[in-house]
Amino acid sequence: MNHQTEFEIHYQFNGQPHCFLHQATQLCQSDALHCATLHAGVGTVSGNISAGPIGVATLQAKRFGVTQVHWRRASLQA
Repeated sequence: MNHQTEFEIHYQFNGQPHCFLHQATQLCQSDALHCATLHAGVGTVSGNISAGPIGVATLQAKRFGVTQVHWRRASLQA
C-alpha cells in the first residue's frame, strides 16, 4: 500500500522566498530540486534534473535561478 506523505519544499527563486506543499511516498534532495524548478516555472518534466548526481542538479537549478532548496515533512495543523 502506497501512503502519500505531504512535504513542504522551500526555495528561493531569483532571491525571493517560495514554499509549497508536495505529496509523495518519499522525497530526496534531488526530487525537491526538480519540484522546485517546476514550481518556479523554469524546469520541465521531460528535462528532469534529478536524474543525475546531486551536485549537477544543484548547479543546474542555480542556473535557473532556484537556490537554497530544502524540504521537510509537513507538520500537522489542528
